[in-house]
Amino acid sequence: MGRGMLLFICLAVWCAGARADTIPLVNKGKELYHSYGCALCHGINGEGNGVSSKRFDPPPTNFHETKAYLHGQDKDSIRRSIQYGIRQNNSIMPAFEDIPKEELEQIADYVQSMQKKR
Repeated sequence: MGRGMLLFICLAVWCAGARADTIPLVNKGKELYHSYGCALCHGINGEGNGVSSKRFDPPPTNFHETKAYLHGQDKDSIRRSIQYGIRQNNSIMPAFEDIPKEELEQIADYVQSMQKKR
């Protein structure tokens, strides 16, 4: 087996393992997203169309559209937006300061997993 082929196989195995490790975290994040009520505003599938969304201007973020993330689409920005809320430019994202750090990370992982990759 050539050196290039061995490198390819090692890389493929590593990537498969890394992806498999993140699936449980994303699934837990999805569960937490629903249990903390994020779907009420952001929608069951994160499209910004929850049952309460019509009451807000601007509307809740559609997590599938990266351009809609006005306060950052990276994991740290998402986590901060959840933890501390957003009170600017008419945004009324409430703070969820009591969510444990590990759960905040899992919710942020789930929200970030919804982003369309372009």
